[in-house]
Amino acid sequence: MTYAGILEVSPQWVAASLDKVHVLDVRTRVETDEEPARIESAQLIPLNELRDRLEEVPRDLPVMTLCRSGKRSVMAFDILRKQGWQEVANIKGGLLAWYAEGLPYETSGEE
Repeated sequence: MTYAGILEVSPQWVAASLDKVHVLDVRTRVETDEEPARIESAQLIPLNELRDRLEEVPRDLPVMTLCRSGKRSVMAFDILRKQGWQEVANIKGGLLAWYAEGLPYETSGEE
């Protein structure tokens, strides 16, 4: 589904495709400290650090951007597309939608 030029995918689709996609979580460190839940295997790069850490984002898998509600992950989608990533999508509704749909996540007290 495309909304205003942003390709969005449902949390259910991502959950069923975790072995074929790369999840990029762009929540801030404060957010992840306060709410340590995360999608299994998700890479955490806060949005404000993304431009400086682009080389850490893989190009060999489709990248699914994620934040708490889906707003900042749209900005991450835009950054990646402008920097040449072709296969990028935003997870519609972010972690809030993920939780609402009862999809699996893990919690960790790690940094």
